[in-house]
Amino acid sequence: AFEKTLDMARPTYFYVEQLLYRGVNVLIYVGANDWICNWIGNLRWVRALEYSNDAFGSTGHKGEGEELDKLREWGGVLEDGGEWEKMGMTARKGGLTFATIEGAGHMAPYDKPKESLGLLKRWLDGKEL
Repeated sequence: AFEKTLDMARPTYFYVEQLLYRGVNVLIYVGANDWICNWIGNLRWVRALEYSNDAFGSTGHKGEGEELDKLREWGGVLEDGGEWEKMGMTARKGGLTFATIEGAGHMAPYDKPKESLGLLKRWLDGKEL
């Protein structure tokens, strides 16, 4: 039914490459438990992006051995007086940030609203995850 109305999945990675090339910061986030668009597949297409932009100190990237290969934990304190909690994994290369949200599925903001909002706020404020 979707194909008959031309409503089908199409690749969009080239749009992301062009945004990065033009100096626009990009955040790609995914629920770690998403079975529709799993985080491993998302990380693979993000790692395969090809772009170069000196404004972000990058000389382009593709494949192994780059910052996007070095996932690290990100997290924070969700409630006053609480302790630091792991909220997912993240990697960054120039203006591109990739992050997972621990315990979230395909609708990450619905599954983990505090974590999703915290991630977005920190990214918009230009803070390290």
